Amino acid sequence: MHLHKKTLEKLRDLINEETEYRSGPKLVQFFNELGFNDTYGQGFPSRWMYTDEKLSIINGTPELDNCIRNLFAPVNFIGRIDELDKFISEFNQYLAFDGWKVIRKG
Repeated sequence: MHLHKKTLEKLRDLINEETEYRSGPKLVQFFNELGFNDTYGQGFPSRWMYTDEKLSIINGTPELDNCIRNLFAPVNFIGRIDELDKFISEFNQYLAFDGWKVIRKG
């Protein structure tokens, strides 16, 4: 799966703050679950720069699929499934240009 720049920008916004606000340490944790081995500390780049860099690295790899699956995992939206469906619907408008679609299971 390879995504265009505009789709990656939307994905960054979803990861950083739309689905939940992720501080620097939370972003490091999110991406470390995808195989990175980063630590948060002095000199850490801005959240959007960090997320852009990580998405650029995993774009076109199976880890991008895992990233999207982790982001939209229903277990993270208990009591907020309608909100999850809204996020997926909005993201699918971008994914349509890449030839992909997210479908919620469960």
